Amino acid sequence: MTDVQDFDIHRYLDGEMTREEVFAFERRMEADGALAMRVAEMMQDMDTLRDAIPTPSGAHLDSLLSRAEPASRPIWGQLAAAVVLLAVGFGGGLLTRGAGGTVPDMASDVLANASAAHALYSVEVVHPVEVPASERDHLKGWLSNRLGSEVRIPDLTGAGLSLVGGRLLPFEQGAAAQFMYEDAQAARVTLYLTPAQARGASALRYGQKEDLSAVYWQDGLWHYALVGPMERDRLSSIAQSVQGALF
Repeated sequence: MTDVQDFDIHRYLDGEMTREEVFAFERRMEADGALAMRVAEMMQDMDTLRDAIPTPSGAHLDSLLSRAEPASRPIWGQLAAAVVLLAVGFGGGLLTRGAGGTVPDMASDVLANASAAHALYSVEVVHPVEVPASERDHLKGWLSNRLGSEVRIPDLTGAGLSLVGGRLLPFEQGAAAQFMYEDAQAARVTLYLTPAQARGASALRYGQKEDLSAVYWQDGLWHYALVGPMERDRLSSIAQSVQGALF
């Protein structure tokens, strides 16, 4: 394995590749068993590192900062931030890429918010959404204005899902939208999206908590999360339908 290949793996795991680069790299892994094995090993290394680093309490970090020399305080701040990132989970669950290790980044925040919103609204009978599917054009225009960019509402009828409607939600960095769908058995799936601060792309990243599965990805200037009470393979298939409908 060359240094160039390891550099590509790091870019893949850190979400630094463009959407096209992600797809090309994953095709390389499908064709190159050694490369796929190396990616799995590096994911395992991330898990090992995470497990080996204890999570200090806030009081302990404050004590370290107070004893540090002024010039060294930024370093302690960086250490604290790194530990927090390594400890991030999906609402107490585990966020993973494929079958590999933990991926601590924006995905955790988006998945946690998307899952909380799903749990809150998917059980509603009278008011599951703010704007129903019958007012689709109004829903699109309203959310586009509130989120500051054109919002697309994917048609998922090909995946066996019909649109119930959507709503506006708060997010730490502004606002988010939630679109709700349901299948023939009335099982509900929600698509959560919020604007990204910088253009990027990522592979699908999965989360699991109790009976809910979730998948996150970034594409361009949007973060997406799909949440539903179903197995990962089914959710992954729906996510691919979303991507196909959006682009």
